[in-house]
This record gives sequence, structure tokens and C-alpha cells, in this order.
Amino acid sequence: MRGGGVMAALLALALGACSGDDGGTAAPVDPATLCVDDACGEKIELLPIADAENLLFTDDGRLFVSGGTNVFEIVRDGDGYAAFAIRDGSCNFTGLAQRGDVLYANCFDGRLYAARLTAAPLLVPIHELGLAAPNGLVDGPDGELYLVNGPLATSAAPDPKIVRLRLDPADPFKVIEQTDWFSEGLLGPNGIQRRGRRLYVSNTGLGGLGEIRTVDIAADGTPATSRQLLSFTSLPDDFSLVGEHLLVAYFGGGRIALYAPDGTLLQRTGPARFSFPSQVRVGRPPLFAPTDILVTEKGVIGDTASAIGNRLSVFRPAASR
Repeated sequence: MRGGGVMAALLALALGACSGDDGGTAAPVDPATLCVDDACGEKIELLPIADAENLLFTDDGRLFVSGGTNVFEIVRDGDGYAAFAIRDGSCNFTGLAQRGDVLYANCFDGRLYAARLTAAPLLVPIHELGLAAPNGLVDGPDGELYLVNGPLATSAAPDPKIVRLRLDPADPFKVIEQTDWFSEGLLGPNGIQRRGRRLYVSNTGLGGLGEIRTVDIAADGTPATSRQLLSFTSLPDDFSLVGEHLLVAYFGGGRIALYAPDGTLLQRTGPARFSFPSQVRVGRPPLFAPTDILVTEKGVIGDTASAIGNRLSVFRPAASR
């Protein structure tokens, strides 16, 4: 993290090396403690977020949410929550990632943004991606970033792929190399997460079915084995990892679901419980309990004002309300 001493630098490396694994370095959550079923849980709407898209908890428990107008930090406000924009201006932000003390964000203006995680972070553009639909974003195991281009662009033909960005070790605000890293089997990629040297990608497969694929990262940084981990009959959006389990948002079905590491469906809410959910992630103290499940409800794509979606919600065991 930012600082002048050797210990600060070592701390930054330690945090950065882990931030892609399950979203940070907090104590692991036992998937068996989660409620992802209407029989045991309930949805509570927390606050409006225009065109809500992605969720990221930092290593110290701060929450950032991207949306169609900005990236917001979520803070406690009395008995509720408030959202503070961290970009001076407006942009259609999508993927979020953390590396050390830097927050990264993709935007549909085709640029990568970054901000120091100070008390009041401010996003600035740092790199022209040259992509029409930069979406999911995650840090890699060797100091790099991975992002997906897809599923659809408003200004260009589809170009589904995973892109790899190498950052300058001396300057986390400088991209020194961009490569088209992987595209095999990708028709409409959307979200991307990492555990160790394995990337997980949500994708629209053949026939419009949703799937999550894995792609291993070889020791030399090239893509290795890829396979389909799970499939489902709904348009997919983003997802998150809970250990080796997966929390998945069914954008087309209005549901969230929990899957076992082998792809077996374990729990799922009823249809249309959420208004076009985009991302789903387990809560983290001090803002949320580890049994809370945060959900961004995007709503109708391009609509940033109506009551259909455009909000951050939480799904939690009914008894804890």
C-alpha cells in the first residue's frame, strides 16, 4: 500500500497478490451458512444506484459499486447507507478490480480508469483500451489485469475475448502491454473472476444458454486448459466466488443461485425476485454480515432513472432482519 517504508511495500504486495481470490483477504465464508432461497431469506432494497452493475469489496471492507453514471463508494448513514460518486463526471462503468492500494474500473467510453484508495478516491482515465464493450475486470496472479470485451457493444460488432493488461511494476497507473489473450468458445462473455491461477468467465453459449467457463493461466502467462464448468437456461451476467463455490446472477431470469464446485445447483431464489440482477457478492464487515448477499439490480439496459432496477439490494436470512 502507499507509504514510505519497506513494511508498507510488503503489505501492498501481499494484499495485491490476493485481491482477485474471492474478492479479498477477509476470513473465508462457509457456503453452507448462506441462504439463497426464498424459503429462508428475503430481499431488502438498500439504496438507488443508476444502472447498477458491479460490486467490489476492498481488502479492508470498503464497498464500491459501478453503474451507468459513475462508480460509488457505499458508506453507513445512520441506520441506512449512502453512495458517494468517485468520478468527477459521468461514464458508463462496468468491471471493478483492486491491485494493492489502487482501484481499477472499466468504462464503455473505451478507457481504463484508476484511483488510489485514499479516504476520498477519485477515478482518472489511465489507458485507451480500444474496445467497444470493456466489461468484467479482475486482477491476475502476476500483477496483471484481465478484462472481457462483451457481450454486446452499442458502437461496434461483437468482438468477444479476454484481454490481458500488464502494468508497470513501478507505476500502477501505467499499462505497458495490452494483448488479446483468449477467445475460444466465447460468444458473449460478461463477468470474470479469479481463484489462484484459474479464471472464471460468464458467457452466453450456443443456443443462448448461459454458462461459466474456466481458463487456467499457465506459468508463462499464456492461456492453458479451458472447459465449461456449469450451464443454465438464462442469460448470465456477473458472479462471484465463495471459496470454490459460485454465486451467480441470472440477468434474464431475475434470480440468484449458489453452485457447488462441480457445477451442481445447490440453492436458487424464485424467478423475477430481482430486476435484471447484474452482480452478486457475499457481504463483508464492517458494512455487512458475511451471511448477507449483495445484489446489483441493473434494470432495463440504458434506463438510469426508473423504479425497475437501478438499485443495490441485499438478500439475507429472514430472521436476521
